[in-house]
Amino acid sequence: MGKRIVISSDCRKLGKTLVAERLVKELTATGLTVACVKLSHEGHGPAGISDDPGPIGTDTHRFRAAGASKVIFFSYSTVDELADIIGEFSFPVDMVIFESNSILSLLDPDFHIHICSDSGQKHSAKGLELKADLSPEGPVSSEDADKIAKLVPGLMRVGDYSPITIGGKHWLNLHGKPLFGEGRMDLLKTVRETGSILQAAKKTGIQYKRAWVLLHDAEQRLGAKLLYSDRGGAGGGGTSITPLAEALLNIWEKSEEDFNRLLDSLEV
Repeated sequence: MGKRIVISSDCRKLGKTLVAERLVKELTATGLTVACVKLSHEGHGPAGISDDPGPIGTDTHRFRAAGASKVIFFSYSTVDELADIIGEFSFPVDMVIFESNSILSLLDPDFHIHICSDSGQKHSAKGLELKADLSPEGPVSSEDADKIAKLVPGLMRVGDYSPITIGGKHWLNLHGKPLFGEGRMDLLKTVRETGSILQAAKKTGIQYKRAWVLLHDAEQRLGAKLLYSDRGGAGGGGTSITPLAEALLNIWEKSEEDFNRLLDSLEV
């Protein structure tokens, strides 16, 4: 039997079937095989097991249309009755999705989604929110169901893709305090390329006054000049960067490579 996902809820009409349907689409799109088991406690449908997907529009038909290779509907009266039949829900697939509250008293799933509600809670839902791996607020919208479906495989470490990655910001510090980040370094590099703070501000999308303040502040903290302005000459003057600024740019470019290499090596 494959990994087991259980979708439970505080009450009816919160979107369990919608979440299961979107999960089936997401998982099968990656090449995994999926079975869906919908359990109904004294609910609609005949008693016993049925693997008939049913008419168009029914929950089981939606699962099959989404890509499930096996769909089961089981209507039961007591948990003991469910316990007697649970062995029937073992299929040669990668993932089995159960839509049920009661099944949680009989098995420990690999992942548990519990949809919460402020409007009420049936007895079988008591305490399930605290045990769930994921607890969205219901009713779940179509957009929310898509988000859940894309998040769950990564959290389960299923497949090669995970929506959760490790990120970070690259800074150059001076005496332990941030001095240069990506914005100031881009500005400084563009001054070197254009020979003008004004043109550098335009190219980087920063207001001229803001650009001047950023670079002047860095000079104040360093106690040395980063820019040299030539106010005269046939070309009308311009701005160039000092050897200190060039050295800082070299440090930045080298450390940025190392920083990105470190991030790439980290896995969640």
